[in-house]
Amino acid sequence: MTTLMRFDPFTEALSLRDAVNKLFEESFVRPGWFGARTTNFAAPMDVCETEHGYQVYVLIPGINPENIDLTVQQNTLTVKGQYQPTFNEGEKVNWLLQEIGYGTFERTITFPKPVDADHIETTYENGILHLVIPFSEVSRPKKISITGSHQKQLAGAGAW
Repeated sequence: MTTLMRFDPFTEALSLRDAVNKLFEESFVRPGWFGARTTNFAAPMDVCETEHGYQVYVLIPGINPENIDLTVQQNTLTVKGQYQPTFNEGEKVNWLLQEIGYGTFERTITFPKPVDADHIETTYENGILHLVIPFSEVSRPKKISITGSHQKQLAGAGAW
């Protein structure tokens, strides 16, 4: 006797997703923003605009501030650095787990408005580089005063 079962494509799709997840969990290639022994990283970055300029936050834990290179050219900011390995490369070790990557990183962002490179403020605390980047005077709105008499009564105009 044959039992008929209704085909449910969603159940099949979930099974495929579970199989792919298991494949990644059991493989040597692990998804994530870092990968062991990767040589180029993309440090996560948050950027927002305020009324005075831009706020930039770059997540780069474990890096000495002296090893961070910041440059600004016109309205383009570049952040470069290097993660050092957590071990001596010549040392023979038997890895049980290696997820901390090392190598260089570089992020570049171009702002829509000109920035004042001479007045950028930086802080580095708890692995987060914070930059306060003010707008240049050219891009700031300017209030324009209107001069002249307060009201002129037009000839022949009366009250409405």
